[in-house]
Amino acid sequence: MQLPGFLTVRDVDPHHLQRYLLPQEEQTVTIRRHPAVLLRYGLESLGGLILAGVLTAVIPQTTVLTVIWLAWLVVLSRLAFKVFEWSDEFFVVTGVRVMLVHGLVTRRVDMMPLKKITDLTVDRSIMGRMLGYGTVVLESAGQDQALSKVEFCPEPEAIYLEISSVAFGHGDD
Repeated sequence: MQLPGFLTVRDVDPHHLQRYLLPQEEQTVTIRRHPAVLLRYGLESLGGLILAGVLTAVIPQTTVLTVIWLAWLVVLSRLAFKVFEWSDEFFVVTGVRVMLVHGLVTRRVDMMPLKKITDLTVDRSIMGRMLGYGTVVLESAGQDQALSKVEFCPEPEAIYLEISSVAFGHGDD
């Protein structure tokens, strides 16, 4: 099954990414986080819709109903904001560094040079294994880095292998 274009998590082409790359840098991996990051907000919106519907059947006052539906619109607006934010967030591995470009209102670029990575770990919860996501933990020697973990990473084992091959070599030299 092919995902719709906006849900694609691998081989995405972010239009604004070039401004953060050095001239000689090439992207090895460019992904979005897994759409499961939006699951909580979607379920909250659905729960709010069900609650607003039930309260509409029970409460006769129109003023209270207006407030209830406006509150649901706020919850729905938060979901829409999170979807836009997710669609403009990218995890990038180049030959020099790993970057997480995120933020819709305030753009933030978290980066760790590949030379500083001393250890990689993949954590997968039961839900992550069922839905196909995990957390990739990047560790460096005794330093706190801006980018230490990428949560809701799709296909984390494949990303782990790709980062390992770029950071630590292919093992054939």
